[in-house]
Amino acid sequence: MRNMIMVAGLSLIAMLSWAQAAPDASPGQAPDEEPSHHGQRGPGVAGTVTAIDNRTITLKTFDGKTAQVSTTNQTEFRKDRQAAKLADFKPGDQVFVRGEQKDGVWQARMVAARSGGGPGGDFREALGKRFIIGEIKAINGTRLTILRPDGVSQDITVDENTSFRKDNESITLADLKAGDHVFGRGELKQDTFVPTVLNVGEPHFGGRPPESR
Repeated sequence: MRNMIMVAGLSLIAMLSWAQAAPDASPGQAPDEEPSHHGQRGPGVAGTVTAIDNRTITLKTFDGKTAQVSTTNQTEFRKDRQAAKLADFKPGDQVFVRGEQKDGVWQARMVAARSGGGPGGDFREALGKRFIIGEIKAINGTRLTILRPDGVSQDITVDENTSFRKDNESITLADLKAGDHVFGRGELKQDTFVPTVLNVGEPHFGGRPPESR
């Protein structure tokens, strides 16, 4: 179960990284929303480049699977928020692909990467500071104890500005219970993480997050 949560966490940090890597993400866009691409939202895939053959990129995704990505003359490439080309990418790069999957192959509209550390490092750095993910172990008033995917138990606090979501519907703190898996964005306030949005369930990469619908 912990491995499943870790995969979900990597998916969430992939979305966080998308917001930083994509140049056309709107200024007011929440950090765990997928960025827009010319005003559109859609599916994508993220992972580590293992091979580049002609115009096809092979990725190892964050859940250990292999993904094939086909690029064309219309594919937009970005690296460190700057315009790039396919030749600028190499095996080992952490990339994020926006496009559509057809016959098992991703047809890339955009391929973006950031140097200086991949999603795994960002995940560890941001967990408990910019977002939370894990299992509720205890609820004491407005304080929740969350068992994170890295094995750390963290106490977080919700306040009057925290919104709660489940299955795309608004819920309340009273609807949460020990054993629920939750995720959401937020910030540290006086060294305590306070979520802006807390979702019940697992995050998914590729598709607009529940709280942003």
